[in-house]
Amino acid sequence: MSPDTALSPYQQIAAELRHQIFTGSLTVGAKLPSEHTLAGSHRVARTTVQSALRVLRTEGLISSRKGAGNFVTSLAVIDAQRCPARIELDRQQVGWLSRLPRPAHGLDRVLHCELEHPHEGAHAGLGQHAAGTGWWVQWTLCASEINAIPNCPAVRTPGPEDDNHCLLFRDHPGRHLYGSDYS
Repeated sequence: MSPDTALSPYQQIAAELRHQIFTGSLTVGAKLPSEHTLAGSHRVARTTVQSALRVLRTEGLISSRKGAGNFVTSLAVIDAQRCPARIELDRQQVGWLSRLPRPAHGLDRVLHCELEHPHEGAHAGLGQHAAGTGWWVQWTLCASEINAIPNCPAVRTPGPEDDNHCLLFRDHPGRHLYGSDYS
């Protein structure tokens, strides 16, 4: 563990394992070291390791099998052009989003980053939309916040009526997202 980092111990462990998964050091189907082994090698309590593993499960990078351990999941289910990051909203964030005017859809506690992979800066997922305004949840490994950000004004033609407006937020990084594809 690096004592001068801004990340908490569980975030450091999650970041290290995430890096190993993305670089191929831990391949799809590989079994992660046991919670006990990870706790010992990082000199932390087992509950700290459990918190790190919970983050990776929420992101869809690992799955747990009772009595067998934790395994790297298939990244093939994630669109190769989309960022694989996920976040689970806390109760206050879900409460805030549920009070917005005329919610257009039900709230999902686990959001997926809507940006391309890889991308610069924080992750962002559409938390709620209503009356033409998107409320996006932006997050890093350290924090998340909800911001009212207008939708991107970009429009493409030709295309189906529902697919010709960029679905991301104003001033987003990277390419535009129309329906299920980037351009």
